Amino acid sequence: MILKGIILILSIFMLLLGLLNVLTPGVNNIFIPIEINDLDTRIMVRSLSGILIGIGYLSIRFIFSSSRVQIGNVLLSITLCALFSKIFSFIYDGFTTYSVTVFFFVVCYGICLYYLQKKRKNQLDFNL
Repeated sequence: MILKGIILILSIFMLLLGLLNVLTPGVNNIFIPIEINDLDTRIMVRSLSGILIGIGYLSIRFIFSSSRVQIGNVLLSITLCALFSKIFSFIYDGFTTYSVTVFFFVVCYGICLYYLQKKRKNQLDFNL
């Protein structure tokens, strides 16, 4: 029970930290110990914040769920959180060649994951 409490507190902290960095215009806050001034670093921090959102969400889901979660669903959740952070990066930081390229790679990856996940669910035999 204590371990679940520790994981829950750390997961909520990761979720809030990721949301704070993604949803606010500036990424300089009390949680990041360095001053970020250049555009490339801001884009990178927002992208990593999307990963923190995904990990925080999945950790909270892991604590309160008794069912097994498939790996494809985990990857798709993290991919969707990364896309969420990239969209806010476009809003606050603008468009760069790198950020647009990464965005389209992540969209392509997410579409492929979704397609393969649906295809695999249709192939499962539930008459075991």
